[in-house]
Amino acid sequence: MLADNSNRYEFTDEEERRMRERAAQSAKEKEKRQKLEQARKAKKQKTIHKISTAFIISLIVVVSISLLFIAANAFGNVTFSKIIDYIKDGIINSETGDGYPLDVGSGSVTDMLMIGDTLVGVQNDEIALFNNTAKKTAAYMHSYSKPMTCVANGRMLVCDRVTGRYMIVNRTETIFESELQSETYACTLAKNGVYAFSTKADGAASIVSVYDAGFSKTFDFKCSDEYIIGLSVSPNSKYIALIGIGSKEAFLYSKLYILDLNKEEVVATFDFEGESLNTVFYSSNNSVVVVSENTYTVIRNNEEVEKNNFGYNTISRFDSDINGNFAIVLSKYGSIDSGAVALFNDKGKELFSLEIDCKIECIDFDGSTVCIVDSDNVVRTYNKRGKLLGETQLESPVQDIAVNGKYCYALCFGTVVQIDVRK
Repeated sequence: MLADNSNRYEFTDEEERRMRERAAQSAKEKEKRQKLEQARKAKKQKTIHKISTAFIISLIVVVSISLLFIAANAFGNVTFSKIIDYIKDGIINSETGDGYPLDVGSGSVTDMLMIGDTLVGVQNDEIALFNNTAKKTAAYMHSYSKPMTCVANGRMLVCDRVTGRYMIVNRTETIFESELQSETYACTLAKNGVYAFSTKADGAASIVSVYDAGFSKTFDFKCSDEYIIGLSVSPNSKYIALIGIGSKEAFLYSKLYILDLNKEEVVATFDFEGESLNTVFYSSNNSVVVVSENTYTVIRNNEEVEKNNFGYNTISRFDSDINGNFAIVLSKYGSIDSGAVALFNDKGKELFSLEIDCKIECIDFDGSTVCIVDSDNVVRTYNKRGKLLGETQLESPVQDIAVNGKYCYALCFGTVVQIDVRK
């Protein structure tokens, strides 16, 4: 049966037009509301994403620093304050300078060394620090007449040989200052902040004073017969090695002492009759290396002695890294116009040896790069396998060099030149 449509209302054309307009308007408003809602949700998601990302980044930074702190604490060589030092270093070293060459004044720099990638110039009245763009990042004023320095783990100990005044600094600030009130023969600074001095003593030839990372003296060791001219603390800070020079029946001799820092007693001594030791350091495996005029000796486990003699060749230059790898320069007997450079690992094994046709004036070794300067003012850099990385001819004689694995800095009578080690 068909539906009866006789009573259906018939819309006029005007009414249908208005209905279509209202429907279209309603659809537009609905679409607008949907877009607004989508925009609101997108903005909320973006905000949540930003907060989440910032939280994750912050968490990663916190975890990384915490892991660094925990790991460093496990090795006993970093405190939380040192981590803050690293953060400050990053901020300061991001500033740029005018670039090298850098004019530091003729005769004002007495020593150059590196704290990480920061160049340190020991001058007559200040310790100046520069980044790799020649920006002076810090300066520490002093009145030391004969300063000596040692660096470990981002910090530097500076001591006046004459008065015993000293300071410990990092790349951003002075950490501690004090005075020994005595002539000082040698000093050392360990990775974990332990440091020690050898000084002139009343009633003895010399006295060695050891301090902990909190700058408190832990004990003194008096040496009645020898002048202690070299000190080195073992990587685990359990031992300290001392080399002394003495005289017996008008003949010079040397002696090595090894002290247990926990027991505060001597655990081993070694006599070097007729030898004049001039350098002592610990390697990363807790072996002690001592150097004389033509010999280096490795002492393992406080008892095993291995001597290595260069015969008629003499050791004219020497440098070691923080882990006990070391580089030496040999002068050939009877000749000042030729020499050799050799690199050894922390066990005393030779890694390479090269002969040079000129006298070698300077050497520096940072653990990865050996840098030498010869009498013709040629700067050469080598890797640990003896491969030549770069060679640069300078116009002026070089007084001192410092290398950090990327750049070599050469001091040429008041001007510091920066050299890429691979050019």
